[in-house]
Amino acid sequence: MTRIILLSLFVGLILSVDTQAQETQTLISNGIDHGGYGAPIFGVTFVNGQATYLRGIRGAWIIHLAEEHTVQIGLGRYRTRSDFDARGWTNPDISAPEMRTNYSGFELEYVNQSHRLVHYSIQALVGSGNVRYRDRDLDLNRTSDNYFVLQPGVNMNLNITNWFRVSGGLYYRYAGGVNLEGTGNSELSGLTSFMGLRFGKF
Repeated sequence: MTRIILLSLFVGLILSVDTQAQETQTLISNGIDHGGYGAPIFGVTFVNGQATYLRGIRGAWIIHLAEEHTVQIGLGRYRTRSDFDARGWTNPDISAPEMRTNYSGFELEYVNQSHRLVHYSIQALVGSGNVRYRDRDLDLNRTSDNYFVLQPGVNMNLNITNWFRVSGGLYYRYAGGVNLEGTGNSELSGLTSFMGLRFGKF
């Protein structure tokens, strides 16, 4: 009889402690909200010391970690819409050619207080690019080259509707591993300004 009473008291104590326990706080919960967007991108950058127009496209998966913190994981691709001249050209038999470049990669963006009318975000792209001469038929052993790209930046975002936002940002593109006459790492690296029209579920 004594054992039964003691066992009952022990079970009751465990149930009492479990009932009074507080819910564990976590960064990501089961009730997390998701969304996504796609955006055409328009920009201006400096390549080989020249201002050059950029066009691109960007898409991302939106993850709301908490009320004021959002992470966006996606892909972006950008290319020059106006050609730029080769720099430091040393081949006497061929006139300095015009050049083009494009780059793409994974993008990670942190957005602060995305529910506010105007809010900021921090973004970075990691990927690769390609630079080439506009004329692919030049009598040269090499007419293009691939390179590494790292592009961090900051955006200001304006909520137009629940499904449409406008973003404007300033970035710095770092290019590495460039090995093509007429350009180089420092020539393909530079400041870039972007404007994006984001359509999706935010």
